[in-house]
Formats: sequence, C-alpha cells, structure tokens
Amino acid sequence: MPALHAVQKELGHLDNECIKTLAKSFNISNAEVIDVITYYDDFRLEKEGQYIIKVCQAEACQSLGCRTLLDTLKSHFELDIGQTSNDHSVTLKEVFCLGNCALSPSVMINEDVIGRASSEKILAYLSEKQNISHND
Repeated sequence: MPALHAVQKELGHLDNECIKTLAKSFNISNAEVIDVITYYDDFRLEKEGQYIIKVCQAEACQSLGCRTLLDTLKSHFELDIGQTSNDHSVTLKEVFCLGNCALSPSVMINEDVIGRASSEKILAYLSEKQNISHND
C-alpha cells in the first residue's frame, strides 16, 4: 500500500507500467496489484481532474437536496459520476458521508469540505481557486 500511494502521489494515477513494475518488485502478479488498486477508492487507474468534487449522498444530505445538486453539477460540467473532464480540470464523484451532516448538503473539493453546498457556491469556490492558481 505505501508503494501504491507513493507512485500515485508522484504520477497522479497508477498506469499499466506502474502495475507491472510493482508486481515484479513485490514478486506478485499484475492481477494482485490491480485487485488492491480497485478495492480501495483512493487509488486511480486513470488521471483525475485538478479539482475532485465529491458530493455526499448520505441520508442527511439527501433530505436537503444533494441529488438535485449532483444533477445540476453533472449537467454543468457535462459529466457523469466518476468521469473526468477532457481538460482534466474536474472529476465528479459521489460519496456516502463526509461527516458534515449538520451542514448538509456537503461537498468536498480536494481537501476542502463545503457545507450547505449549492451549485452556485461550488462554482464560486472553483472560480476563486482558479483565479488564485492563475495569479501564483
């Protein structure tokens, strides 16, 4: 696991060459490496977006409109759940608890949790982050 994390941190995902190299290094099959990668949600076989948007789908968030929020974001970005935009700016995911139930619906963008999320709030957050990164 630490080797998978290290490679993914360096490359952003785990491609076929990484899988072959890790399997050989640990004297296991490619299939065994792939089993670990696909079992854990944190590992990726493809490059994800710069901004990974995770929309909580737990009960508290459902009661306050997370499904509508997710549908709005899917439409806005023209993505389905688990897809990444062609320019690799955004990946859209659903999760089943962010531990922020009191401020439902909740969304996590990379490491930042946004409570009482709305599509406007999410798009404003992304716009602000993009302006900050362009001004660096």
